[in-house]
Amino acid sequence: MLICLQMSTNIQSINKEVSMSNSQAILSALANVQSYMMEHPIAKEGVNNFQKYKYRGIDQIIQSFSKPLHDNNILTVVQPDLQVRTKFLDSKSTLTRISGTIRFLSTVDGSFVDRSYLGHSKSQQGKDLEAARSFAYRNALLETFCVPFEGVVEPEETGEDESEEELTIVDRFKQEIAVAKTKASKQKIFENHDKFAEMSGDKESREAINLYYTKVIQGEANG
Repeated sequence: MLICLQMSTNIQSINKEVSMSNSQAILSALANVQSYMMEHPIAKEGVNNFQKYKYRGIDQIIQSFSKPLHDNNILTVVQPDLQVRTKFLDSKSTLTRISGTIRFLSTVDGSFVDRSYLGHSKSQQGKDLEAARSFAYRNALLETFCVPFEGVVEPEETGEDESEEELTIVDRFKQEIAVAKTKASKQKIFENHDKFAEMSGDKESREAINLYYTKVIQGEANG
């Protein structure tokens, strides 16, 4: 999977979603970062012990950009237009969405390119704001530069501890259903996860959750 704005074309014709200053210094600097990332693909260093697969953690992805951004004199600065919205999904979980602008600023001459800064996260431990910021930063980096790697970017967008971040929303749903004692509690778990998947626009996970829940209910009925 290749997540990118083609630097050779888009950086020179940025519009609507991206704004920039008149100077061209930042453009060559961003092109240098892209070249570095093409030569140093992000490896899968994280391991999901539950499903036995490797993934690229959010900290690893962000850290991979530290050197090329530093070497090319680029600072990343979140702009004052940042908006934060947090809502309760249930008695335990909160969902935070942030939107704004992040600026790639050249310290050489002050030239810059602005990018969208968007992220969201769910948490039962009050970590959703911190996680949403991290995901917004990750998304801005991946959407600005052509980053070579295959497969999905893990972990899922939750603000739980590291062990929880390795699990997808479907994984967490299956685990919670497995330990639920009553039909009512299982239905509540289903409703919470289904609602979160719907709000996140995650159609694939929502279909998987509904399919699994149907099988569970049918199995209990047949049993």
